[in-house]
Amino acid sequence: MSLQRLMLLAVLVLAAAPAQAQLSGPPAGGPTGQFLGPPTGNAADFLGVWDLSWDGPIDFRCPCRGTLTISTNRNGDLEGHWKMNGPAARLSGPMGFNQDVWIGRFAQSGDADFPMRGHFRLEYRDERTLTGSYQPDGTAIPFRWSGSRL
Repeated sequence: MSLQRLMLLAVLVLAAAPAQAQLSGPPAGGPTGQFLGPPTGNAADFLGVWDLSWDGPIDFRCPCRGTLTISTNRNGDLEGHWKMNGPAARLSGPMGFNQDVWIGRFAQSGDADFPMRGHFRLEYRDERTLTGSYQPDGTAIPFRWSGSRL
């Protein structure tokens, strides 16, 4: 191949490179192409008093029962009070985009001998049902919990 042909081939390859770089990536909705529309849930669906049952470590004699009262704080964010044996735990954290999942941290007050702290996830299933999990700090696995509206 002559030198002129090699140079022409190199110019053509370099000229084509910018066109490849301008190919579009996945659709704006994400890798699945699903459009991110407005939220389908409503954070207000979580508000109220829930009869809560949960699993726990073997020595806790669970499944356990208590109540979870969910209200809003002065900023309009969800706040929960989980009544269990000993002092209640306070739940706080953000809502998921679709407003049907609440995630965050929980902590018992310092009045407990060994206050439990950790993180949680609650999902609104329907007007009578919550499901999710909580995981105390220092544990390797989460525990299930579920609630039904009182």
